[in-house]
Amino acid sequence: MTPPLDTLQSLINTWFGRVATGDGDETLQSPADLARWCRGHGVDVADGEISAADLELALAVREGMRAALARHNDAEQPADAAARERLDQVASDLHLHVTLDGGRPRLRPREVAPVRHLMATLLAAAVLADQDRTWQRLKVCREPRCRAAFYDTSRNNSGVWCSMSACGAAAKQRAFVERRRARNAAARRAAAP
Repeated sequence: MTPPLDTLQSLINTWFGRVATGDGDETLQSPADLARWCRGHGVDVADGEISAADLELALAVREGMRAALARHNDAEQPADAAARERLDQVASDLHLHVTLDGGRPRLRPREVAPVRHLMATLLAAAVLADQDRTWQRLKVCREPRCRAAFYDTSRNNSGVWCSMSACGAAAKQRAFVERRRARNAAARRAAAP
């Protein structure tokens, strides 16, 4: 996976939990948290340089991209439409331009502010990843209690869980229990006089 998609995956995974209820672990609770995350991804920024508006932008990009990735493996949730709409709103305020870097066209952010520049870079990376067909491999876990971003390395791009040993096993166990319940209920109905 390309570094910008690694960074996008990391941004999405700054929140882990139940999307429907909002219960979860939020890593980006303050502008200072966002500044630390940005520094961890190569953006030299001081805590005081990040505003509440920057944090709001990063969260809108994160949840909008999570919602977009959910379409890659049928993991959409009811809240995803609003998140994608919000992403469209904030993305329209981020400015990108085309450069001819070394004779090759490149999509580059025109933003100067560190967080705006990084968010525009991530959106540009998504566009480019769609062109080289790596975008479809970045997904969110189908498990509604997880929704972590993961890169599907399966040969046929059929992965649906971030971890087979965790989310996949839990989903398969639930399906097994439901099938057994249905089979037992059918047997009871058939045995009833």
